[in-house]
Amino acid sequence: MIETFITQLKNIQSPTQLFIICGLFIFVDILTGYLKALKYKKMNSSVSRDGYIKKMGWVLALLLGFVVDLFVGTEIFLYGTAVVIIATEGVSIYENFGEIGVNLPFAKYFEKIKDTKKEE
Repeated sequence: MIETFITQLKNIQSPTQLFIICGLFIFVDILTGYLKALKYKKMNSSVSRDGYIKKMGWVLALLLGFVVDLFVGTEIFLYGTAVVIIATEGVSIYENFGEIGVNLPFAKYFEKIKDTKKEE
């Protein structure tokens, strides 16, 4: 499954499309995070600020990957960074949906991941 995902990303010919896809995932993660905070009445400016700093870090990493690829003449850094961003933000979005009450398939898999993290 992950190989298919990476193959589909590599078929994208334009860095602009990767920036848009990553931006969309980042935006949806922010939005679902706010929905979760509203539901549980846990709006916190310092948590929000820390989240925005992380999102700006993602954007800088994406830009760095683009620039490195531009100078080196490859596409590995941009695509590698995009895969990490999309996967990380995708998992976060999925978890946020679950916590606000949207039942999606594979929820049991994410519960197992959470249980494993708690044990560590």
